[in-house]
Formats: sequence, structure tokens, C-alpha cells
Amino acid sequence: PRPSSSAPPRPSSSAPPRTDGDPRSDGGRGVHAELARASMDAMGSSLPEPPAPSRAERIARIVEELRRAGPESHAPLRRRLLAFGEEALPALARSFPGAIWVDLSRPHRPLRSARSLSAVAAAMVAFGDAAAPHVERLLRSSKPEARLAAALVAADLMHADLVRPLAARLQDDHPAVRNAAMVALRAAALLPEARRLRSELVTTLQDESRPPEWRKKAAWTLGQLRDAEAVPQLIEQLGAPAEVSEAARRALVRIVGRDIGRFRFRWRGWWNGHGDQGRERWLMDALDQADDRLRRRAFDELVLLTGEGFDRRAALATRDGAREVAAWFRERPPRGRRDT
Repeated sequence: PRPSSSAPPRPSSSAPPRTDGDPRSDGGRGVHAELARASMDAMGSSLPEPPAPSRAERIARIVEELRRAGPESHAPLRRRLLAFGEEALPALARSFPGAIWVDLSRPHRPLRSARSLSAVAAAMVAFGDAAAPHVERLLRSSKPEARLAAALVAADLMHADLVRPLAARLQDDHPAVRNAAMVALRAAALLPEARRLRSELVTTLQDESRPPEWRKKAAWTLGQLRDAEAVPQLIEQLGAPAEVSEAARRALVRIVGRDIGRFRFRWRGWWNGHGDQGRERWLMDALDQADDRLRRRAFDELVLLTGEGFDRRAALATRDGAREVAAWFRERPPRGRRDT
């Protein structure tokens, strides 16, 4: 019989795949994948660990978080930054004042502390005396919000080296900065440097051999400081040359809240009757005057002095309303020591 010429039978297409590890079972893909994974693992284990962040990098990261922090989230960040010591201050100063928590373009209650302004300003206060050189430079910043924040930090620090830089800010273009500098200087009034500054101003004011422009500037500065102790000396300068006497009169009006005129005898009479009452009482009494402009100025000075009554400004539209505000100030419970 003739041998069969048919091909041997092929396995059925439904037969299970080979599982004996032969590379032909998947074209070698499985082995190649395993080799690739092993190679990657070996390479990964041989790469060096990424370097840990330097101290400067860690400081920069914390400061950046502080720069954006809100009133509820900044305390833990501040504590972390303080752990680096004075090394952190330059980075903090470069980010000063950070995100401000109040709208400086709108009237608001007088800010009494940098802790209520921004997280960066609050952190600057926390560094204490070590921050003073940085605050001195920030008081000369080109940004008014930075100068304002720096003045508030200075009020919290009460450092002797900041007295004269703050006095320079009494001439700032922005009223909020001027007021913050005044509040800071009043807070530092008992420091020897502040007492020397005041003594120099009074001496210049009274020295008739000094140029009138110097004496005028001294009177203006005492008014900006709201220096109640200088009232008798300012009264006597009402008899000085015109530019000095007018500066002294404007300073007196700012301090006591009312205008009693150009003549010394009238001011002397007022001083004899009211001098020992203190500035807060002078300003409360000044709310009961017919001049609407002076009434409002006296109220603004009371708010600056006490930090209270801001929400009662609308009542000043009438004299009767202003009297009610004055009565409220007199009857409110005391809140600790106040400047006089």
C-alpha cells in the first residue's frame, strides 16, 4: 500500500498554552520583562538618596507659608520659624509684611499691635530685640503698607534704637503710617531715648536763638506726638514770631481737641482750669463744641488714644449726638492704663 502523504495532525486551537517556561510560549516577552524589572531595581538601589533640604531652604519654605497665612493658621508656623533663631530674620524681612488681614484702604479701628496685621509682622514681633535692625530698615521701605507694619512692630518691641526712626515717620505721606508711628512713640515714651528726644524738642522750641524754622518744626513734632506735657511750653510760644506761634497753636488744637484762640492769656486760663484733667478728658469735653470739624477731629483723637468708640462716629453728625458719645466715653468701664 502507498504511504500516506497527509501532514501530521495539528493541535486543536483550543489547546491550552504551554506553561513550561519556554520563551517561545510568549515570544520571550515574559523573560524580557522580568529582566527589565530586575535591571531597573538594581539601578534604583544604586542611585544616591536626594539631599535633605538645607536650613536656608527650610526657612524659606516656612516664611513662604507665613507670607500667605491667615489669622487662624500662623501660630504653628511661627513656632517652627523661631526654632531657627536669628538666622531666619533676613528671609522674614524680605517677605515683610506678607498678606495683610485688614483693608488698609478703608477706615478701620486703630491697629494697636502688629499681631493683628499679618502673620509675618507677628513673627517679627516674636523675635524680640533681635528684630530691631530689620524693623529700622523696614521703616524706610518704599511700600506704605510695609512702613505701617514696621511701625506697629516697633510699638510692640519698644526698642530704644527705633525711637528716632519712628520720629522720622511722623512726616510720612500716609496718615495711617503717621498715626502708627505716633502710637509707637507714645508706647515708648518712658524709654530714655524717647525722653531725650522730647527734651531736645522742647529746648529747640523755647530757644529764641534757634532759626524760626527749627522752632516751628519742634512745635509741629510735639503736636504730632500729642505730647500733653508740652502744653504749657506751647502756650508760651503763642507770643513768638508768627510762623512759630501758628505752629504752636495748631499743635495745641491737636493735643486738646479745641481752638481757644491766638492769645496766651486765654490758653493760660484754660490750662489753669483743666490742665490736671488729662488728655482723655480734654478730648471728651471737646466733643461738646459747635465746630463740626473740630468735634470730629477730637473724636478721631479719642479713638486713637483709647482704641474704643470707632463704631459711634455717625452720632457726631449733630451736637446732641456728640454729647451722647462723650457721655458714653465717660461712663464706659475702664480698660487698664491709658495715656494722658
